[in-house]
Amino acid sequence: MDEKGFLLGVINRTKRVFDVNAKRQGKLLGASQDWNRSWITFLACICQDMTSLPPFLIYQGKPGQVQDTWLTDFDPEHQSAFFSTSETGWTSHELGKEWLIGVFDRFTKAKARNGRDYRLLITDGHSSHINMDFLDWCDAHRIIVAVFPPHSTHRLQPLDVSLFGPLSTAYTNRLVQWTSKTQGLTGLSKREFWVLFWGALEASFTPENIASGWRRTGLKPFDPDVVLSQVSKNTDDDSDVESGLDDSIALQEPTARELRRLVDHVVKQSSVSSDTGARKLKRTLESLQAEVELLRHENQGLRETIIREKQRRQRGKALKDYIFDRVDPNSAQVFSPQKIAQARQKKIEVEAQKEEEVLQKRTEKALRQKRVEEQKQLVLERKRQREEKKERKRREKETKQLEREANRQLRIEMKKQNQRSIQPRHQARQNGSDGLEENGGIQDEIIVVLPTVTQPPVLFKPPNEALSTPNIKASTPPSHKTRPKRPSLVVESDREVVVAYRDSGRSQRNRKRPRWLDDFEVN
Repeated sequence: MDEKGFLLGVINRTKRVFDVNAKRQGKLLGASQDWNRSWITFLACICQDMTSLPPFLIYQGKPGQVQDTWLTDFDPEHQSAFFSTSETGWTSHELGKEWLIGVFDRFTKAKARNGRDYRLLITDGHSSHINMDFLDWCDAHRIIVAVFPPHSTHRLQPLDVSLFGPLSTAYTNRLVQWTSKTQGLTGLSKREFWVLFWGALEASFTPENIASGWRRTGLKPFDPDVVLSQVSKNTDDDSDVESGLDDSIALQEPTARELRRLVDHVVKQSSVSSDTGARKLKRTLESLQAEVELLRHENQGLRETIIREKQRRQRGKALKDYIFDRVDPNSAQVFSPQKIAQARQKKIEVEAQKEEEVLQKRTEKALRQKRVEEQKQLVLERKRQREEKKERKRREKETKQLEREANRQLRIEMKKQNQRSIQPRHQARQNGSDGLEENGGIQDEIIVVLPTVTQPPVLFKPPNEALSTPNIKASTPPSHKTRPKRPSLVVESDREVVVAYRDSGRSQRNRKRPRWLDDFEVN
């Protein structure tokens, strides 16, 4: 058992094939890297039956906060791995014990007759798995722990000798390919790490490499001379690779005109001396073909970059929000393939419930909008009815106003007609009131005129002297020919006389007693 760390976007030193002209012109650049230095620890363990235990990955993050987006490409049905987090990305006492219980004991117990036989765990002296809690649990479950001497794992540890090197190389190659495809436009994230890591793990942790690790360390078969011979013998192999240059170098970035001239030149010279030109043309065409392939590869990488960038923008959610089996939320939480599958199923259920709630909210919102719209229509209908009622009242008011105006005009006309008809009578009253001014000693008295009759008025008859009242004076009929209209009521005082006519309904006032009043018989 041993650990290996990964800097997410940093590659190892690799061999490269480059163009001589690019080196001469100073265009040779270093390998492009993402330089994402997020740390991920890999706990590995191999067995003597040439198998390996599922990988145990520790991401850098808050404890227990394994995001679902990190494991989007993880397939629990066909892939087996365990995931956890720590503040630094390194292993700890809790994570070491979680690996011991959840990975080592779980997958090796059946090989030791369900724990009845002893199991040997060979490891280094790291404190995460060399502590009392770890050793007590191993002792209680028949697990023997063997610790390598300090500074010797590079010779004695099979993982360091034969497996971690190929794993780093395979991971670097895949990282370089990924960077080349994406053209460095998007940074490497923890989501892409699993795809690169799993491919490198399958390519490196093979039964052949595992057997080579056991053999080269002298553990199986047990042979100490294998290690001792490596320590006493210095193997310094230095080899220089010489490369020759051909005189007929292909044109660098030829234009269409230069390529056409070269083709014409080779076609015109068909002699043996034109072999150099033919080789030059051939290499130029091969260079162009290679450039076309590179451009095609670049376009494909850009398309994949766009797809991955869209996927990276999705916000992640911690898996412990869906499934958590720890009392202390800050304790180590390890997610096995079964737990990841359960968390995904729980996530699907939660998302389905959220979608149902969203759909219900949309339905309720639609109903509210419908009710609001109906309320608006009702308000508009009431407003329209009020406006119609207001308009009807306005029209009725205008009609009544016109009627009142017509009645007023009619009354004015009637008044004018009455004034025109009363004016002669008023003149006659003024003429008849001259006799009253001479009698200054007349007292106030009320005179009630006889009821209105249809027959013409009776001519004046002189009353008897014995029955006559000194307050009532008889007078001769007026000298005018036309007799005035008989009044309905007469009220007379020393200041004025009020006469009321039945047909006009209005009283006529005069300060003097009209003479024509003497023509009527008064009771």
